[in-house]
Amino acid sequence: MLKNTLFVKLLLIFTLPAIGILYFSTILVLDKIDTLSQVDNIQNDVKYIFATEKVIDSIQKERGYTAIYLNTKKYKDKLLKQRTLTNRVYQEFLTTISNIEKETPNSNYSVNKVQNIFHDFIKIRKSVDEDEIDSNKIIKFYTKINNLLLSTIYSIKPIKFVTNFNTKFAYIVNLLTTKEAAAVERIMTSLYIIDKKISDENYQKLIQTYTIQNINIEEFLLSAQKNEIDAYSNNIKFAYEKRLNYLRKNLKEIVHSNRLTLDEWWNFSSSRVDEFGKLYYLVSSEVLKLTKEIESQATKSQILSLSFLFVSFVTLISLLFVLKVIVSNQQQSFNKLKKQQNIYKVLNKINKVILKMPTRKKLYNKLLGTIVNDQNISLGLIYKVKKSQRKFMLIKGENPDNIFFKEEEPSSSIFKKAIISKKNIIKTSNIEKVSDIKEDFFKTRNFSSIAVFPIRKFEKVTALMVLYSKNKNFFDNEIEILFNKMIIDMEYALEKIDYEKTKAKQEEQLTIASYAFESNEPMIITNSEAKIINLNQAFCNVMGYEKGDILGKNPNIFRSDEHSSEFYKQMWNSILKKGTWSGEIYNKKKNGEKIPLKATITAIKEKDGSVKHYLSQYNDISEQKLKQQYLEYQATHDSLTALPNRMLLFDRIEHSINKVSRYKNYGALIFIDLDNFKTINDTLGHETGDVLLKEVSKKLQETVRKEDTLARIGGDEFIVLADFIGSDKASARNNIQILASKIKGSLNDIKIINGYENISTPSIGITLFHDSTFSVQELIKQADTAMYMSKRLGKNRISFFE
Repeated sequence: MLKNTLFVKLLLIFTLPAIGILYFSTILVLDKIDTLSQVDNIQNDVKYIFATEKVIDSIQKERGYTAIYLNTKKYKDKLLKQRTLTNRVYQEFLTTISNIEKETPNSNYSVNKVQNIFHDFIKIRKSVDEDEIDSNKIIKFYTKINNLLLSTIYSIKPIKFVTNFNTKFAYIVNLLTTKEAAAVERIMTSLYIIDKKISDENYQKLIQTYTIQNINIEEFLLSAQKNEIDAYSNNIKFAYEKRLNYLRKNLKEIVHSNRLTLDEWWNFSSSRVDEFGKLYYLVSSEVLKLTKEIESQATKSQILSLSFLFVSFVTLISLLFVLKVIVSNQQQSFNKLKKQQNIYKVLNKINKVILKMPTRKKLYNKLLGTIVNDQNISLGLIYKVKKSQRKFMLIKGENPDNIFFKEEEPSSSIFKKAIISKKNIIKTSNIEKVSDIKEDFFKTRNFSSIAVFPIRKFEKVTALMVLYSKNKNFFDNEIEILFNKMIIDMEYALEKIDYEKTKAKQEEQLTIASYAFESNEPMIITNSEAKIINLNQAFCNVMGYEKGDILGKNPNIFRSDEHSSEFYKQMWNSILKKGTWSGEIYNKKKNGEKIPLKATITAIKEKDGSVKHYLSQYNDISEQKLKQQYLEYQATHDSLTALPNRMLLFDRIEHSINKVSRYKNYGALIFIDLDNFKTINDTLGHETGDVLLKEVSKKLQETVRKEDTLARIGGDEFIVLADFIGSDKASARNNIQILASKIKGSLNDIKIINGYENISTPSIGITLFHDSTFSVQELIKQADTAMYMSKRLGKNRISFFE
């Protein structure tokens, strides 16, 4: 009976849903049990947060007293008392953790790092007492401890399905972060008042503390309850904000003019910091009330979950009928995903070798040969395009020797349309009529669809890739997107091949030029003591000297600051050991201008081997250097926007990965795609599209930081590379979110393009990196994936790759 296929299918259809519903119900019940278990730990989390806040508060005060004592010898009594208090609070902190671990052995608040750094307290305090440390190092040490303590609070996991507690916990963290930033502002400003001066660099550090406070206060106010907002407004905003804003705005003038004493500022800022502490305790008291409610709710949820398990059995019959539809949809999705995976494997193979191909022909041959190995693509052709005319170049697939082409191109040629429009064209009907292959060939084949992909080089269509498939619906939107990405990578490879050819030709020309002008090459001759005894007019012309200015001098008068002492040391080692040295060198002309020269220095020796003269021959390669720089610029920059292109971006990302790995910092890629750009090109014309791309480029350059790299990697896609955005993931994510929001706002400010209303908005994807785990291409794909998430969420959004 089980051999009957229909019976087996029916058995599976009616049995699997029952198992699935039971499994789902069981998982739900277990999840509620797990939630109740997490709720039981809320009290421990709250105890830990209370204990941690006390340690942070004590360290904030000790940090302030210590830094001021180092600079003024004031507050010594307060400092000693505060040290004692810090020791006591820290021991209470450890006792609290110990008690929690006894109650909940699996709890982990990541305090090992904090315990390790507290061991340095004795050493640091001794350095303070012996005046062997400066205040900046003290601030960094204490701030590091507080940041570590705050990070242990960040590590507390949210509780499933308990939104109120998680929200309340989130803005408790906002308050603690604000209080810490306010305490840092207190001590930094105190030191500037003591020094009676403030540098621009230190002022920027202060502004960072202002920004951190403003951001976290805004986050707090967005989620806080009315009584908490009222407490903030009455006790902090109205009491301190007006004077604080005045002091911040005029701080440089106030510090220089000595209009604010240390005690005045310390008492004022300390009162404000203390008010943030009071506000924290107000919110924390609300949390304690909330935990009791949550425990009650969690118990009820568990009862409801068990009730759902019973209801699941009752509703099982109706779910069996729905299963047929679900299974059908799932099968379609699976087939679609399987098709995409196969193509992705093909493209992955191509990506591994695409940049290794030395010539265009080998590149096309490898590309087409790999693609037609996929079972869904039976035939592939490459056409060379020049001045909108195409010429057959390469064919791969089923029986290519039996293919004959039509004498005349079809009137409804999709090839010309693809060349003119620079767009992909896909046909799923009457393909024998639009194809240039004779119709007799199609009688023995079951081709159902054709796709034409234009291949561009420096924005011009130079080739067409034509693919035939027996699957009518093969070239869907997702498959087309995958092929588009491959085409972009291939276009980059073609540009690289051209660049390498140009570079090789240029080097050949430089060699020829050196021989052609050999008779007029500049020369100088020195004696064995390296004093110039003769030179030709060509040298004078190049260097701008008269002969009388040079004779008797040492050639080191031409030395520029371009080379290190090690360079000259290696040069003379070669001359003394080998008798000659040759290479590029930058010398200084009489007017101080640097000039690149190709130099050969030869030691002329007597029969006994002693040096009699040194002969130096030079060739001015200034023009060649400029040409080389120009060609390199053309090869590494986009012709429309003058922004770095994909090749230069790849190189800078590679450097950025090395930098952030070395300095233990974070970098990020921001992938920007213009929504509705295709519609603008189709309806308003490519000229308007180009105007939009230039305006977007301008806006982005005005928005990003000077040290960031902004690149256009093709079409309407831009990438911003930003490194050194934060020493930890949380701050890096926050900083790049701010930059991305500025970019989004800047691009949304473009209202009119070429006299038309701008309908384009940015979809933005972001990925973070801090080591070399992922390659350059993988990072770009991550940012690209995040960007498509923004597209799917409705466009004009910012998404992170998680």
